[in-house]
Amino acid sequence: MRKLSSITTAVTLTVGFTGVAVTGATAPANASCSHSHTNIDTRSGQLFNGSNINIRSGPHTSCTSLGYGQLSHNVDFWCYAAGDRVTANGYTTHSWTYLKDLTTGVSGWVADALLKDLGSNVAC
Repeated sequence: MRKLSSITTAVTLTVGFTGVAVTGATAPANASCSHSHTNIDTRSGQLFNGSNINIRSGPHTSCTSLGYGQLSHNVDFWCYAAGDRVTANGYTTHSWTYLKDLTTGVSGWVADALLKDLGSNVAC
C-alpha cells in the first residue's frame, strides 16, 4: 500500500481546478515524461474526483497536458508510478496513475490525489 504524506512545505501552486495544489518544488528540468506502463489494473468507471483534471504525458506537473478528465467520464486504470507530489481533496500523494479516459480516448498520467480511491493499486 502506498503511503500518504502531509504537506511539509509552504510553497503552494494552484493547478487544474480550485482545491488542488502542487507542493514543494516542481519537477527538475530533466524529469522524464516518458515512463513505462502496462494495462494490468482491472478497475474502471467514473473515477475522477473533480473536473478539468489534467491528463499528462508523464507523472510530473511539468509534463504536457494531453486533455482534461471530468467527473462524468469513464476511465480505465492501467497502473501507477512515482512522480511529483500533488495535494488535492485533503490528500497528498507522490504517485500517479496511467489511465485511459474512455469518454474522450485520451490516455496519460493523473496524480492519484485527483482520482477516487487514490488511483490504481497496481504498480507499473
